[in-house]
Amino acid sequence: MRLIRNPLLWLTAAVLLAGCNSGQPGGAAAAATAAKKAGRPADALMHTMVSAVPANKPPAVPVQVRFDLKGHPDVGQPLEVDLAIVPQSATVDRISGTVAGDEGLELIEGEQIPPAEHLADGVPITHALKLRPLKDGIFTFTATLTVDSAGKTATETFRMPVIAGAGLTSAPAKSATPAPAAQ
Repeated sequence: MRLIRNPLLWLTAAVLLAGCNSGQPGGAAAAATAAKKAGRPADALMHTMVSAVPANKPPAVPVQVRFDLKGHPDVGQPLEVDLAIVPQSATVDRISGTVAGDEGLELIEGEQIPPAEHLADGVPITHALKLRPLKDGIFTFTATLTVDSAGKTATETFRMPVIAGAGLTSAPAKSATPAPAAQ
């Protein structure tokens, strides 16, 4: 009898039951809050990929490039590489580009980065490529991007290193000119 006559108890029960129904808009709001806490789509990539180095400081384009080597670079063996191109502004309208390898690093596939349009800030564009180191050493490959943003077109080159095989097999040669004596 006391349960029926206590309005505070009924109000508490009604609030608890309403909170349990995740199919209602309150559940959708909770899901949206959880998604917002998870971060932008690029955040997951940021933890496993390495940043490429832009040729200019600050970069001429509002994008970030990250890469991931899918194995150890062995001489003569194909190496899969994943690129992520992440717009850093909502004004980025279009991105396209090319990939090239240094001498000693053959690009097997993935030379052209196809155009992507109507991009969202922080949503990565992925591009797969294959490289083949031709000898031991430290090499770089580049991604040259053309970005249309806010009515302007700019180009930027991003560099990424690859250490193939044993890397450098000998120390750099010492200078033949002796260093001046300290006085």
